[in-house]
Amino acid sequence: MTDPDVSSPSASPRRRWWLSAPVLSLGLTVLLLALALAWPLLRGLQQGPGAEPATGMPWQIEPAADGSSRVFGLVLGHSTVAEVLKQFPDDLRLALVAAPQGQSTALEAYVESYRAGFVTGKLVLSFEADAAWLAAARARSPRREIVEGGAQRFGLSPEDLQQAQAAPLSALTFVPSARLDAATVQQRFGEPAERLTGPEGETQWLYPVWGLAIALPPAEGPLARAKAVLQYVAPARFAQRLRAPLLSASSPPA
Repeated sequence: MTDPDVSSPSASPRRRWWLSAPVLSLGLTVLLLALALAWPLLRGLQQGPGAEPATGMPWQIEPAADGSSRVFGLVLGHSTVAEVLKQFPDDLRLALVAAPQGQSTALEAYVESYRAGFVTGKLVLSFEADAAWLAAARARSPRREIVEGGAQRFGLSPEDLQQAQAAPLSALTFVPSARLDAATVQQRFGEPAERLTGPEGETQWLYPVWGLAIALPPAEGPLARAKAVLQYVAPARFAQRLRAPLLSASSPPA
């Protein structure tokens, strides 16, 4: 009598379910997905916890031999309104801005929430423009609004917007969302060439080689909780555009 629990030597062995073609295919797919998801993590571990982007950070400034500089992917003294609009197709607001007092008008743009690597903040861009054209464009403006601090913002007509495309970038102002203290600035930007104390007790750290001035709030007083302000210009114009007015403001009254 044949034992029903013992297979005949000539009988084909039953294939295990986990060796079937559908299961093997599914397992291979899961393995590939796991490797794809793990690869960025492995790269991050290899780069180390202090790794940062190669460009785009506030302290990554590239001076050029012609006196210009590159920061945030833009070239101060060369990048035009048209090029900036391509870089910020959805977030940029371009307008004429008039100070609360006086008739001075400037061509400016701003990005309310800008990400510079892992640092976020507000970015303001200033452009060179002829004074006569600024006055005429302001008179032709189809709309006006009052903004923070009492300044006025004038929208550009379609014709003036087209004419503004060739205006070159003259200055950048970046206000980080996070507070920067002196120790952080020292670590990221190094020792400044000069320090000036402003009329409100703020300290200006000057870096002429980079065309940069960093305003740090005072340790005490009503402005102690203010944010740091980073101002960038082409290094060739640092003395005129940044140091001279800051030095004048920091000088004691006669």
